[in-house]
Amino acid sequence: MKKVFVLLFLILLSIPQFIRADSITKIRVTALSGNVGLAMLRIMQEPTSHDFPYRFEVLKTPDLAVGKLIAGEADIAGLPTNTAAVMYNKGADIQVAAIIGWGVMYIVSNDPLIKKWSDLKGKEIYVPGKGAISDILLRYLMSKNNLNPDLDVKIMYLASAVEAAQLVASGKVTLAALPEPWVTEVLEKNSKLKVVLDYQKEWKRVEKQGFFYPQTCIVVRKEFAREHPEALRQFLNELEKSIKWVKHNPKAGGLLAEKYIQISAKAVEKGLGRTNLRYRAAFKVQAEIVSFLQRLVEFAPESVGGKLPDENFYAKP
Repeated sequence: MKKVFVLLFLILLSIPQFIRADSITKIRVTALSGNVGLAMLRIMQEPTSHDFPYRFEVLKTPDLAVGKLIAGEADIAGLPTNTAAVMYNKGADIQVAAIIGWGVMYIVSNDPLIKKWSDLKGKEIYVPGKGAISDILLRYLMSKNNLNPDLDVKIMYLASAVEAAQLVASGKVTLAALPEPWVTEVLEKNSKLKVVLDYQKEWKRVEKQGFFYPQTCIVVRKEFAREHPEALRQFLNELEKSIKWVKHNPKAGGLLAEKYIQISAKAVEKGLGRTNLRYRAAFKVQAEIVSFLQRLVEFAPESVGGKLPDENFYAKP
């Protein structure tokens, strides 16, 4: 009888653990086929080898990830930081937990005459995503180089970076703004192309700052962060490790990129240095985020939802 009692007691003690594990069997993480996906590669490789397992979904555009968050179909997602600000300012139940990408935008061309930003005058440039951060920053940096984006340059918009990369690589487009790792992807396919302008370097010069802009972030639903703080902490810890791993293992990372996010291994291996991946907890770099969003508020207020997010925008896991 005593043995039975002890057995029942042990089972009762273990029930909360089972319930807890069952309630976390669907940590739904949404990645993007690009910088966000690169950051998560190591976790994607072993999604169930942690206390709290993951289910990843890789999408092509941020708007799809936004839809997943709003519908409650994702708990954690990688997004452009300004997109996260728009969501928050419109009442979405999300917070920014970390910054992982510090600018990945470049202009590629086969035109040898383009050496500085003012050389874009009179040109036709293709840009993925009208109103996206690639577009907003392009316009801002042009304006800081005495160009009127609406009069001096013809901006042609495409649906995604994937589409832009395909057109540039084929030679159908000769001047385009692209993020890494798509930049290296097109350079590998078309030897006539080269990087002619760097958003990040120009941002530092124009803003007189010692850091690049916090372009890409990790957001979490507030309800998930509140109910499963340990699971969130685990993900963020694993994410930081994953970023360090891929930076130190570009060849192995490239192989995983081909498998999980449909980016060629060579593009990752050769272009990783231009991705500017670096993990920082959002509340620790709040000043940098505010500085970036403030500039966007002044130049294109709609790109952040009309105002700076308040203090509750920043998660403190």
